Amino acid sequence: MPINYLEGIHNDCNHIIASYMNFKTKEDFQKYIRRLENLPQRITQAEEALRQGVREGITQHSASVSRVPSQIDELISIPLESHELLKPFTQAPQSIPKNELDELRSKAEELLTSQVFPAFQKLKNYVENEYFQHLRLNEGISSIKDGDLWYQQCLDYHLSCSMTPQQIHDLGLKEVARIEAQILKLAEAEGLGQTLPDILSGIKMRQKNTLTTKDAVLEFVRNLCYNKIRPKISLLFKNLPDMPMSIKPAPDFMKNSPAGFYFNGTPDGSRSGCYYINNQNPEDCLPFELTALSLHEGEPGHHLQGIYALAATDLPDFRRYSEDSKYYLPPGKFAFHTAYTEGWGLYSEFLGEELNIYESKLDQIGRYNFEIFRAARLVVDTGIHAFGWSKEKAVQYMEAHTLMSKNEVTNEIDRYVTWPGQACAYKIGELKFKELRQKAQAALGTKFDVKEFHHCVLSCGSVPLHVLESIVDQFITDLQKH
Repeated sequence: MPINYLEGIHNDCNHIIASYMNFKTKEDFQKYIRRLENLPQRITQAEEALRQGVREGITQHSASVSRVPSQIDELISIPLESHELLKPFTQAPQSIPKNELDELRSKAEELLTSQVFPAFQKLKNYVENEYFQHLRLNEGISSIKDGDLWYQQCLDYHLSCSMTPQQIHDLGLKEVARIEAQILKLAEAEGLGQTLPDILSGIKMRQKNTLTTKDAVLEFVRNLCYNKIRPKISLLFKNLPDMPMSIKPAPDFMKNSPAGFYFNGTPDGSRSGCYYINNQNPEDCLPFELTALSLHEGEPGHHLQGIYALAATDLPDFRRYSEDSKYYLPPGKFAFHTAYTEGWGLYSEFLGEELNIYESKLDQIGRYNFEIFRAARLVVDTGIHAFGWSKEKAVQYMEAHTLMSKNEVTNEIDRYVTWPGQACAYKIGELKFKELRQKAQAALGTKFDVKEFHHCVLSCGSVPLHVLESIVDQFITDLQKH
């Protein structure tokens, strides 16, 4: 199912140009022209895949695709002079002769207007006029043919460990209860209320005018990452690769993206790892959440995870480089090891406590809010895809057990409907990192060094959780011999 509101060829174009492609030489622009020449074929293939799904009774829910036609409209209706797909030509280096650049731009414009945009229009027409007539009625993937097996395979793919939906659901309920008690205790000390919705309302009242501009949000995050977090990283990590992290605002075309996200850099340094902060709506960027977010996406989260893998030149490429996730493809794609990747991100939020990054009780509540949010995902993802929960029931559960607004919760549920099993990986992975650390501490006693442990679990690159456990077991055995 290659098209949804989160991913697909209609969303990939701008993202790939902004994040992955070089435009430094004439040859780079010629490569781009060749990509544009082949883009209509790729769009047609996406449409054919949707048609095949209809023939086999494997279709999506409206939550996943209802926004796709308007997204395509937005892509193809922007005037050429301001279109993201032509932006590289306005930022080309002066070393490329103007007449040659103009010729390449004219070719790109001709391809867009005569081939690419018509292909997108055809895809939109099919989705809107035909595909929408065949959408599945139930949110859960288990409602399609062999859906229960499909969901279990999605869980196996994302978690890389053997757990049933019932085991995941029960673990989620247990974790939600534990974390909720922590939030209520902190909130009571702050006089914020006795229920999670009341606590959220109280925090918003306190912080609603703290960050009022896009620049203020960006400056807050940069100061947090560069001046508060980075100086403490060496307390828990050794042999830090010399690969800097940039912090940028999310591009305008990604205004509907999450609050923050990270893209890996390259080994040669031609592109640094980048933590993008979505500051499109400053009033939604509350400081109490930004510390945990920055620990997760930046350092010691995905940035350290990425650069340690890049620095491990003895590893095969598939473990060093993070493949584009393409969450619409599991379980039928090369492993992405979601639980390792996102589990480390959530574990990094926990490390903020050990680094004394959370300076106030509100910061601590923000950290626990992120954790309970991931724990609640275990409940609602399995509820939707294994136990027949409606979207309304899932929304009600998350509203009651997280510090999230109804609008935020509704968007989250649409994501879980679209990517079965993916949301479970964060908490399962985090618990495995904690479990393996405790295992190493218990086995090694005074020989345990947290810096060595972190080096062990990061320098192995992206791996399944069962492989990670065998790596830690070998780490323990090696140290016990000395």
